[in-house]
Amino acid sequence: MSLRPRRVPAGARLIGVLAGLMVVGVSIALVFVEESRSTRVTLCTLVGVGIGVVMLVSAPALRPHPALAGRRRRGVAGFGRLLVVICWLLRVVVAGTTAAYIAWNSHSAEIQPLAAALVALSMTLLVIAEFGQHLAGFVTAADELRGTGLVRRAGAIVVAAVSAGVAGYVADLVERLKGLVVDPVWDHAREQWGWPSFLAGVLVTLTTILVVTLLAIVVGAAMLSIAFAVGPWTRLGRLLMKYSPVKYARWLDGAYISVVGFSASFPKAPDERVVHWIYQGVRNSSGPLEPIFLKMLKDDVDRARVALAPEATVVLRAVGDHEEIVAEGLPAGAGGPLVTELLPDFPEAAALRRIRLGLHDIPLGLPSMVRVEPPEADANRDYWEKEREWEATREEPAWFSSEPSHDDLVKEVVRHPPGPPWVRERLGLPEVHLDW
Repeated sequence: MSLRPRRVPAGARLIGVLAGLMVVGVSIALVFVEESRSTRVTLCTLVGVGIGVVMLVSAPALRPHPALAGRRRRGVAGFGRLLVVICWLLRVVVAGTTAAYIAWNSHSAEIQPLAAALVALSMTLLVIAEFGQHLAGFVTAADELRGTGLVRRAGAIVVAAVSAGVAGYVADLVERLKGLVVDPVWDHAREQWGWPSFLAGVLVTLTTILVVTLLAIVVGAAMLSIAFAVGPWTRLGRLLMKYSPVKYARWLDGAYISVVGFSASFPKAPDERVVHWIYQGVRNSSGPLEPIFLKMLKDDVDRARVALAPEATVVLRAVGDHEEIVAEGLPAGAGGPLVTELLPDFPEAAALRRIRLGLHDIPLGLPSMVRVEPPEADANRDYWEKEREWEATREEPAWFSSEPSHDDLVKEVVRHPPGPPWVRERLGLPEVHLDW
């Protein structure tokens, strides 16, 4: 998660906008200034100062809202805030220096190791600042600084640094290629061949493009056919669809095809196979759900429930990272009362979580509890409730194992705002009122 900026005063925002406009104007002026060294020094200095001012007025937040703060020792929180301030001030200097250096060497065709190092340093300082925010009490500030998120961040730093270092060299290569190939061919075709030969060359070029396009269609169609055969949700299927020159996207009632930049869409009647492979991607996504996918998720939960406890109701109770999946209505024995049992390894936990994500409500947040009852429970419902396949509530559940921690309540509000009413009340946050 990126740094959360504090509420910036109007004057600071205006200064930042003016500095950004100055950087744009000076950068355009640099394109036309090549001879005067003093003028270039002045313009490059203005670029560096402008970027530094933008960074300076974009100060990161040092303290989270008291209700949304994680439990930290005073010394740890103070060190985190100090770390954020140091990284912020260093980034002001590094970003301004980087901008001025790149602007000065914008016409150079050499590889610039210093530019790469400065960009890498600036992005590394941002990562350290996010860790500092985590120490200062921002409970989600370090969510992307562990595991695969940290690997992705490191890869982004390497790519950005290499791009900054070789940008001038690549631009010069492109310019040389244009001067060695494109310009001579164009001039020769237009001046030496004469117009008939030139038009013939254009026709050959268009024919070549058409042939290449047809080959791309054939190859892409073959790759898509293999992807659909093995399953678009599999690793091989996703790989083939990603790199196929033909892109095919299918939804319930339409399809979209793109061939090397040319695209078209048309309606299609839904079919069971398409719905199935779309559903495989829906399970791993977030956001609202079509009713048909809610039904398929509920069916998956039902199959797992029947295998474990045919007569029980499966309930997901969740807030933040605290999660409990329990089976309600289990018989304790002959004539005994019904009991509740924790299901720590429920095989369709992901389907329950996806149902919960699909029920996000703008003023109420995510439900705190999702219940999937056995089909036999329909017999006890009124007529207008017969189609209900699950039940969700945003009230606080009766926790089976242990109470959620303060950090779990905070994460629920930050990740899925505004959070259920009981969570906001527990944290002392005001109620949410939307005036449309």
